[in-house]
Amino acid sequence: MQVSLCKTVVLAAVSASVLVPALATPVMASPAKASLQASAIPTMKFGDRGPAVKQLQERLTAMHYDPGTIDGIWGNNTSVAVWAFQKVNHISPASRVGSQTKAAFAHPRTPAPLVPKGAKSRAEVDIKHQLLYIYKSGRLVLISHISSGSEKRYYSQGSWSVAHTPRGNFSVYRKAAGWETSPLGKLYKASYFLRGYAIHGEPEVPLHPASHGCVRVPMHTSNIVATLLPIGTRVYVRG
Repeated sequence: MQVSLCKTVVLAAVSASVLVPALATPVMASPAKASLQASAIPTMKFGDRGPAVKQLQERLTAMHYDPGTIDGIWGNNTSVAVWAFQKVNHISPASRVGSQTKAAFAHPRTPAPLVPKGAKSRAEVDIKHQLLYIYKSGRLVLISHISSGSEKRYYSQGSWSVAHTPRGNFSVYRKAAGWETSPLGKLYKASYFLRGYAIHGEPEVPLHPASHGCVRVPMHTSNIVATLLPIGTRVYVRG
C-alpha cells in the first residue's frame, strides 16, 4: 500500500476505461493558425450548441487546450478549456465567450515557460494561476486548468494536516493505471512526483484550490496527461 498525503492508494476494481470516454490528442498547430479568423467567433456560453461552438473547440485544441470531443456542444469539458485559455490571457475565467475572450482569440497569448532552462520534456505546475503546462521535446503540447492544495487544515486518520501542494523540482516516480482509492477520496491515473503527491484526474476541479495537496486535472484531460508524463518526467511546481 502506498501511503499518500493526498490519498492512500489501493487499486480500484472497476476499469477506468469504462468510466472515462476516449480522448482526442491535442493538435499540434501554430498559434497563428489557431488565431486565423478568430474575430468571427460570436458571443456564446455554456449550454450552447452548433457550428460556432465546434469552431471554438477546434481553436482551443489547436492551441493545445483540451475541450474534449469536438462535437459542437458546450459542456463542462469545453468550459474548463475556456477557463484555462482565459487565465493564460489574463481574463477572469467564466463559462462564456464575451468581448475580452473574443479579442484574445484574435491575438492569443503564448505563456512564457515557468522554468526556461528546465528539462525539454517536463510538466510545469503554476500554482498562482492554477494551470498545468506540459512540454515534449521543448514544445508546449498541453495547457490545462487545475486545482491544487486548498491550504486549509483537515483531519484524517487521527491527525491534522494542511492541504498544501509542495513547491520545487521533482520527477514522476510512479504511475497508476486507473482508479485508486484512499480515506481522502479517489485518484484517476495518478502520476506521483513526491511521496504521495500526484498529478491526477478528478471529477471536481473547481475555480479555486480545493485538493488535499495533489494537482487535480479534469477527467477528460487525465488520459492525455498520463500519456505525456512517463516515469522520469521532470515536474516543476511554482507559485
